[in-house]
Amino acid sequence: MDFVKVYKKVVTNPSMRWVLFKNGTCVMPLSPQKDVREQAIKILKEHGPVVAGTPSGDFEVTKIPEINGWVVTGDYPGIMTYISAEEAGKKNDDFEIGMIGRTKREADAKGLEVVHVEDKDKTI
Repeated sequence: MDFVKVYKKVVTNPSMRWVLFKNGTCVMPLSPQKDVREQAIKILKEHGPVVAGTPSGDFEVTKIPEINGWVVTGDYPGIMTYISAEEAGKKNDDFEIGMIGRTKREADAKGLEVVHVEDKDKTI
């Protein structure tokens, strides 16, 4: 799955700096610093894990037809996770999709494997 193509459709502001992680979580620092990659790792490490009974377990699900799937956001603005229709399978209610997204975000928060940095003209 090409998460980079997906997020280039989702993040419509061309000057927005964002970092993509292995499982499809995208971090867009609200106040980007010089090293946006390291900043995103720090943000996801701190705000990605799910802690039962806290706002970190909350999520919102948005269906986006242009990407044939959903984005799942949480309590920290600027973090979203893509869920494709294929991943969802027969699951199509917001709770089920949100749980998939939350699980992927938590996996990215543990692995912290950056696969792409969109930083104006600098990309990896």
